Amino acid sequence: MDELTVGQRAARLLEGDDLDKDDVRFFLARLLQVQEDQGRAASRAVSRGLALAAAFVVLTHSTLLEAELLGMKIHDISPVRLVIPVAMMLMVLRAVTALRLSLFYRRVFHEAAGQQLPSWRASGLLPLLSPWNGPMSTHASPVRLDVDEHPAVDRLHQVMRTTDSWAGITALAAFQVYAFVMLFHDPRVPTIATVACLVLTVSLMSFVATYLWYANLSRRTPAPH
Repeated sequence: MDELTVGQRAARLLEGDDLDKDDVRFFLARLLQVQEDQGRAASRAVSRGLALAAAFVVLTHSTLLEAELLGMKIHDISPVRLVIPVAMMLMVLRAVTALRLSLFYRRVFHEAAGQQLPSWRASGLLPLLSPWNGPMSTHASPVRLDVDEHPAVDRLHQVMRTTDSWAGITALAAFQVYAFVMLFHDPRVPTIATVACLVLTVSLMSFVATYLWYANLSRRTPAPH
């Protein structure tokens, strides 16, 4: 069962003479709802990551040195910044996971609609039914409705997606470099704690990169029939 393709899974789920069209439409509507929820989850994760980056900058360059936490007075909150790079990578992992889940739900939707409502797929308008409410760098469907408008339109679209994606990766990497330079140069933050935080952050980065590599590899590898 684990080696079945998405199409084969959809066929098994929707096969049978007693299948009701209303049940199929409910299933498709539910898939679209879940996909939109994943998009919102990715957006929230990205927004929280940006808020964490802003908090790090404020804590680094402000004169705020003490705070009250759970009723206890903390006279130097500089070490609190150690958790921010790690928390940001956790937000990135959450956004990436939500993206992959959304793409999976979209594939199931296309397979189910193609098998039970072939006119939907024949219309070429299925991308309109599966919107993406996540980060801009991942919003565009791989199926283009205006692809025949002009070849330059499609090339520009692909360049914009690639540029947007690499801009996000570059910004994340640049912030992590900036954060650890600030931490290592701050005498109030223990060096051993900064090293531990760096190791954990790099480990999370490697995990995200490996996850994306395997996900991309599995998508390109032909599934068994």
